[in-house]
Amino acid sequence: MAKVFSKRGTSIAVAQKISDAWSIARKVAADLDPYVQIHNDIQLVQRFLATEISKDFELIDMLSKGVVVHHAGLPAEALSLIEWLTEAGRVRVMCATTTIAQGLNFPVSSVFLATRKFPYGKEMSHRAFWNLAGRAGRIGHDSVGVVGIAAGSQPNEIRQYVNGATVALVSRLEEMLNELQAAGNLANLSAVIKEEQWTDFRSYIAHLWNEKRNLDAVIGEAEQLLRNTYGFGSLRAKADQASQEKANALLEATKGYVRRLAEHPENASLADVTGFSPEGVRSILLDLKNLENKLILADWESSSLFGDQAQSVLPTLMGIMMRVPQLQDGLRDISKGNSHRKLADITQAWVTGSPIESIAKTYFEGNTLTDQISKACRAVYRDLANNGAWGLSALSKMPTSGLEFENMTDEAKRRLNNLPAMLYHGVQTEEAVLMRMNSVPRSIAERAGKDFRAQTDGGDDVALSPRKAGEYLKTLTTEDWAKLKPEKSVLSGEDYLKVWKMLSGSN
Repeated sequence: MAKVFSKRGTSIAVAQKISDAWSIARKVAADLDPYVQIHNDIQLVQRFLATEISKDFELIDMLSKGVVVHHAGLPAEALSLIEWLTEAGRVRVMCATTTIAQGLNFPVSSVFLATRKFPYGKEMSHRAFWNLAGRAGRIGHDSVGVVGIAAGSQPNEIRQYVNGATVALVSRLEEMLNELQAAGNLANLSAVIKEEQWTDFRSYIAHLWNEKRNLDAVIGEAEQLLRNTYGFGSLRAKADQASQEKANALLEATKGYVRRLAEHPENASLADVTGFSPEGVRSILLDLKNLENKLILADWESSSLFGDQAQSVLPTLMGIMMRVPQLQDGLRDISKGNSHRKLADITQAWVTGSPIESIAKTYFEGNTLTDQISKACRAVYRDLANNGAWGLSALSKMPTSGLEFENMTDEAKRRLNNLPAMLYHGVQTEEAVLMRMNSVPRSIAERAGKDFRAQTDGGDDVALSPRKAGEYLKTLTTEDWAKLKPEKSVLSGEDYLKVWKMLSGSN
């Protein structure tokens, strides 16, 4: 259906999983004729994918037929370029996962959903469905939007789902209390609140405690402080006894938790700084304290941390991160369990410039190169870049990290603060980080950064700022980009300039 309706304009086919999106894209591409003349914009994106991902990447050929994919298994820059092509009307069919619903504004004519369920079988909320459906026929794009869902053998269920009234807004906090009450476990909330699903709520209470730093004040104001949460305020606004019982149970459990926080206030303070729960902070503090070889400043130098893994403390730090509730799910997905060594190896390869294709082939299993690349991009650009960078930053702030901030020079502090950014952007120098922050593709960021440093006043570190880097990039000509481009890159200097302008919004 997406193929048929693509004659009216761009169609989106929404799949449940990344592998399904690729399967649909292959089927659609096989049934479509190539463009008689491939537009220059499409050719540019094809060259970008060949340079930044792999010359054998399956999406390159699909683009020749106006077919693209959009999912978490692609780098953010590739997604931006795909969105750019779509907005320019260069795409016939986009095969996507439900990530397409998150705030994008494509000029599409039709949206077709293979399922109304997210991965792992969870049904899409009415709000999420209408957000997806609302992509079709936007004002100024098409007068009529076509929306379809594959009904399979249960068309009546689909009709009921689509016709269902918009569900009432219920906060996750209220849902958890409803579940406890239904199970007759509301009286045990003080014990249940220690469980993992309550982590975000505990972090919120730790934040309140950290602001007041006074047990009596927090206990006395607990009712009013909780009213700032949607769930508690909603319960208090209801007149029925069941709602009031849930609100009272939450209030008492909160007071009990605050009393426990007061016993170790440093955990709450560090939780507020790092974004972890107080329990996660305590775990990190103890893990760092109990290391056989205590950490020192030299361990935190980028050349040491991301260098020779036999000497680096990175595997140790990754092992500690993998025990933090807020980080462990994403990091364990990458390592397929508890292999902190594998996680450190991937991180080292990513930061020191290994191509995505190499990382995919070395560390990720799959029946095809496409499958390996999708897994690698999802792991690196989503899980590792976010959770790894967050964890590295948090660990460096711990009193047991081996870092004595009061005795560190400003230069040493700046180098330390750059470590999470190196992990996030996949580069190993401060100036390359500045390039990546200014939307320079990873393949040329180190070379551009080196040239930027050379052109600052004697390499003065004070001149190395995002603003100065942006000013430098604006001065580069096509010939300058051509001189900086890596030898194996199929992107020309003109290509790099155009891609940078598009990604940075400098057009």
